Amino acid sequence: MSPAATAPTSRLRSTSKTAGAAITLEPDPRIETPGEGLVSRSAVVRRLTTATGGKLAVIVAPPGYGKSSLLREWSRCDQRRFLWLALPDRDSHDRGLDVTATAVRAAVRSLRSEARKFVLALDDAHLVAPGVLRLVVDVTMEEVAGGSTIALASRTEPMLPLGRWRANRQLVEVRVDDLVMTPAEASILLRRAGLELGSAAVQALVRRTEGWPAALYLAALSMRDQADAAEAVSDLRGDDHRLAEYFRDEVLPGLSANQMNFAVRTSVLDELSAPVCDAVLDCQGSGRTLTELERCSALLRPLDRAHGRYRWHGLFRHALEFEMCRSEPDLPRALHLRASSWYHDRGDSDQAISHAVRAHDPDVAGDLLCADIVAYVSQGRNDIVQRWLAWFSQEELAGHAPLAISAAYSFLAAGDLARARHCTVAAAAAMERWPNDPRRASLAPGLAAIEAMVAPSGVAGMAQAAASACDIEPRDSPWRPIHLFLHGTALHLSGDQAAAEALLGEAADLSAATAPIVSSLCLAQAAMIAIERRDWDAAADLTDRAESTIEQHGNAECPLSALACAACAAVRAHHGRADEAKRDLRRGINLLAALGDFIPWYGAEARMLLARASLGLADVVGARTLLAEASRLSRRVPGAVIFEPWFDDAWSYLDTLAETSLAGPSSLTIAELRVLRFLPSHRSFREIAIQLGVSANTVKTQAHAVYRKLGAASRSEAVARGSDAGLLGQ
Repeated sequence: MSPAATAPTSRLRSTSKTAGAAITLEPDPRIETPGEGLVSRSAVVRRLTTATGGKLAVIVAPPGYGKSSLLREWSRCDQRRFLWLALPDRDSHDRGLDVTATAVRAAVRSLRSEARKFVLALDDAHLVAPGVLRLVVDVTMEEVAGGSTIALASRTEPMLPLGRWRANRQLVEVRVDDLVMTPAEASILLRRAGLELGSAAVQALVRRTEGWPAALYLAALSMRDQADAAEAVSDLRGDDHRLAEYFRDEVLPGLSANQMNFAVRTSVLDELSAPVCDAVLDCQGSGRTLTELERCSALLRPLDRAHGRYRWHGLFRHALEFEMCRSEPDLPRALHLRASSWYHDRGDSDQAISHAVRAHDPDVAGDLLCADIVAYVSQGRNDIVQRWLAWFSQEELAGHAPLAISAAYSFLAAGDLARARHCTVAAAAAMERWPNDPRRASLAPGLAAIEAMVAPSGVAGMAQAAASACDIEPRDSPWRPIHLFLHGTALHLSGDQAAAEALLGEAADLSAATAPIVSSLCLAQAAMIAIERRDWDAAADLTDRAESTIEQHGNAECPLSALACAACAAVRAHHGRADEAKRDLRRGINLLAALGDFIPWYGAEARMLLARASLGLADVVGARTLLAEASRLSRRVPGAVIFEPWFDDAWSYLDTLAETSLAGPSSLTIAELRVLRFLPSHRSFREIAIQLGVSANTVKTQAHAVYRKLGAASRSEAVARGSDAGLLGQ
């Protein structure tokens, strides 16, 4: 403990009175012992104790960020005299409590006579009348010598000329960002509150609370008795009763009625600015209110350097939303629809759709989403579409044609073929129910694209649907590249390579900038044609372009990129680029797993390409598995003639490889094959013998016969050669 904390206190008390008011300098009795359960903020304290050039230190943060605790910890660590300033609060009139400059100077000079360097701390500065605070700080800044500091802790921005002192390097600032808890600090606080969480859960809770110490502590109280505290982290919201009570008791009383009304209504917005707040609240002057609220509460966080855009602290926003839903349950929907309209007028599709979804309006959401669904899916943003769709029930999705078409396309891209088909049928039925709907013409292309992609009637139906859509669709339609791709693919599946290449090339060019996934699919399909012609140089150029398109737009993890990855793997394996081919092979297999069976022709093509890559990498077992899956899917594509030559080539190659691998003095007997199947395990010959019910010598003899016939010198080499020959499973 520092000398300041233990020094005699009788001589350090100083009081000056004017007009019945007083300023008092005295030691704080609380500094003798730290508060139980408090977490040290050593990094911030170190900055305060070493910033001797700063004559004024301001600590500004909402309640619960540990301002008072920080002052007390600072007082224990600083070698300077540390005293506390008591001033009249703002409930008194400035005129009656106007402490004169003479009185302030007398108090400060009295302190200077006792201590050459000191820290003069004023906690809860927001309670002091602004005029009194300004006078005291101005006079004190004039009187204190170098090395001394006046420190203010306040819930609101003090009405002081901080800009001037900041420019003169006389100001030390501690803000919310300095007081948020790190995961390490939060872990200590939670543990002391009786909650044990793993590292990942602690980090998630810190993100959820944005490091707010009081929120972390109250969350610990709420979660420590729950069966699965880690799972409860994701469910934590500002409407938790402990957090809601804290907001009502500590945060909301600092707002005026008008500010409270503004805060509650703007809680529907992710981002606050004067124009959007004016539009959503149907008022004027929101910019002034935002400036006032920023000064009143740091829970309104600026998002730009100009302080023109803001956001509410996440948990506080939840509490405000809950309050609005409880007091005015019909208001959120109206506010969200106003916000959706405002963002739509400004071309912000994300926010426009998001607010329509949160208004739970399937008509508005469906119209907005359907207009941009091609862009969302083909630019690798289907995850956000899936989150929006989750707000609606299956009946709501099916009951509104634009929403149903959007859902069908999104589910198709996610590999959920069953739900995609259900939504497609529902969309068609909804359009039939409303034959005079003016939206009917704009919805038809989307429905045609989905029907062509699923190809329920085979390749002929796929080609016809896509061709018809191409004929009626405007050249600048976002659906046109998809129709061209599907038409080109259908022609390729039916064996017309030349016509297919022309359409795929046009589609790739049209979609390069606006629909990169569609462009990569066109390039992969064209590469497949080049492989069939044995034009490996052209195939390499096409797959390199496909990969570049995928990487450039961040679509490497999009399941629809599986076909392009498969084509890259096949071409690179052929050219001996083994490391790249293995990487593409693994990625393609993983992406196909995410898609499941998906569309049969797509799954068959991708697996045939991956099988060719596996053969080029000497993975015979993997090739056999992929070919079997491709064969199963190809039987569900009536009219596709390209698959048979691919299968013939692959199986022929596998048969030749197996014959070559088994060439030797004699073929393996059934008994020897049985022993071979045990060799990949770690069992000894004796253990294998017990399993087979024969003697250990018999197993040893048969194993050596296997080595000899496979041309292997060891057990591991025999396993490798048997795997290459396709005699062993995975």
